[in-house]
Amino acid sequence: MSECLKYLQPNDHIDSDHPAIQEQVRKLTRNMKEQVEKAVALFNYVRDDITYNMYACQPGAAFKASAVLQNGEGWCLQKSLLLAALGRAAGIPSRLVIATIRNYQVSPEVIEFMGGNLFFPHAYNQFYLEGKWVKAAAALDSELCKRIEVPVVEFDGRNDAMMPALALDGQPFIEYVEDFGYFADIPFALIQDKCKQIYGPELAGYMVDS
Repeated sequence: MSECLKYLQPNDHIDSDHPAIQEQVRKLTRNMKEQVEKAVALFNYVRDDITYNMYACQPGAAFKASAVLQNGEGWCLQKSLLLAALGRAAGIPSRLVIATIRNYQVSPEVIEFMGGNLFFPHAYNQFYLEGKWVKAAAALDSELCKRIEVPVVEFDGRNDAMMPALALDGQPFIEYVEDFGYFADIPFALIQDKCKQIYGPELAGYMVDS
């Protein structure tokens, strides 16, 4: 369990000690005793009450959990920061995972802008619950899933909950291409270097700036 301690600590981006984060956890987990129950409540809140907005990925974007909470929206990395902060504030070891994904349902406009359907960085979370790390991807809110006709990611606190491989019509949706590891904080150097490799320096600078 000692190795989990760093995943309970606040930092500049996962500011789990912020009063607004602490208060939100109290509201969401009131009368809950089990960590699994708390984790599910936190996941559902970030998934649905923090609207997914991929265009929140731009210069000046908020990379602080308390700011994402205040804004009420974010893209996957921002939502993962918030979920990690809420988890830590609830006493649940919580960390980030950085990955590359391929989105087969993305619009032609986004493909033109991004130069393809490969997306990096994609972020999701891991919670340490009942003696093991469990994956939780809270990026896409339920309303968005209904609009684009893909399954809603459901998290029970005991099994991995990742974005679905298939849309509701059976067509390909998300492919997890590569994981780059798990982190206590945002690995900006890794993200910037990989973005430059995939997208070139100009678009990389647009996407993530520490």
